[in-house]
Amino acid sequence: MDEVVVQVTNIEDHEPNESNTSEAIKKVQQWMDHEVQIIATGNRVIKGVFACFDKQQNILLNYAHEEVMSPDEPTSLRKELGVVFVPMKHVISCLILEKKVKKHQQQQQQQQQQQQQQQQQQQEDQKQQD
Repeated sequence: MDEVVVQVTNIEDHEPNESNTSEAIKKVQQWMDHEVQIIATGNRVIKGVFACFDKQQNILLNYAHEEVMSPDEPTSLRKELGVVFVPMKHVISCLILEKKVKKHQQQQQQQQQQQQQQQQQQQEDQKQQD
């Protein structure tokens, strides 16, 4: 998997004008629908599909999940979050993953199918018990 590290900078540090604002918007738009990994304050790692970046520099992710790292275990736990709004003040770093949403959507569909199958199995098991 190819990864691109994007340094998060504060736009307020630069004097805004029409040309650099347009350039910044174009740069941000090129990463729309890509998977991103955000490291946030509190040692939180959030992954999801980059959906929106607002005027206040907040990030909106779709299909987000948090990878909860335990100091006792070498593996991480996955906590599904869905749609997440990450305020820029909590973003420490942002990593753009070179995977498009299409692959992610396929994974989501597979997960939904598995959940439906599990629910059907539970319903059948419950009917047999009754």
